[in-house]
Amino acid sequence: MSSVGAQHTIRLMVTPTSLSHGPLAGHVALVTGAAGPGVGRATAYALARDGADVIVNTDRSLDAAEAVAAELRALGRRAIAVVADAGDPAAIATMFRRARLEVGVPDILVVSAGGRWRPRAIDAIPPGEWREVLSEEIDSFYLAVREALPAMRAQRWGRVVAVGGYDAEQTAEESWPLDYALGKAARHWLTRTLARREAEHGVTVNAVAPGPITRVPIEAILAHVIEGRSLEGYRRPTQVDVAEAIAWLCRSPAVNGAIIDLPGPHPGAVTVEG
Repeated sequence: MSSVGAQHTIRLMVTPTSLSHGPLAGHVALVTGAAGPGVGRATAYALARDGADVIVNTDRSLDAAEAVAAELRALGRRAIAVVADAGDPAAIATMFRRARLEVGVPDILVVSAGGRWRPRAIDAIPPGEWREVLSEEIDSFYLAVREALPAMRAQRWGRVVAVGGYDAEQTAEESWPLDYALGKAARHWLTRTLARREAEHGVTVNAVAPGPITRVPIEAILAHVIEGRSLEGYRRPTQVDVAEAIAWLCRSPAVNGAIIDLPGPHPGAVTVEG
């Protein structure tokens, strides 16, 4: 595996002119939870590579989100960073207003932000934390879709992709947090239901459901996504693999109502540091 220094050098080779066109050119993507080291950030890079302008959402660090947006602008894309709690209706409405004014009307929505992974017996989960996780998983999907759909319907084109969880709808193993699994299962149900209802409007709704994720180091994600740097040596899937599945769904006009499983060799846990 190459050193961090070598990976960083590859990042500096990326130029705006090398990404002047793409299958998603002319579209605007809003990606929640896009400032961390995981799926959201990798997805923002993949959609920008494919031509989309991007709203980078976080509910934590504006500096981190600004750094991602700056990288996307260096690729020749329009991009802004917006801090907004994905479970707060007012914050989500404000984020979409900013997107429309500063970048454009989002017609690609990726709901990546979600609840924390804390395996516990049901009687060990405080009621407040139970509600918090379900809000982060379910309300965040509902609120973002609620804002995004009217414009997608009007232009008869839209892509919605949620990050779910492999096998979440089955009887969860003991390693699965019950609140987290329930939230992911709800995302899958909403995906299938909305896909049926919105298909006539030209809107597709899909989900990607990873199992264990091996994380590519944060400083190397851009090189893997933009330059196609090999993932040899990493246990799959990585957050880059999940992002590529999301980008494929955004490019596809035919796939709708699908839950794309990426279980990996050891299904049962969602986050494994690599």
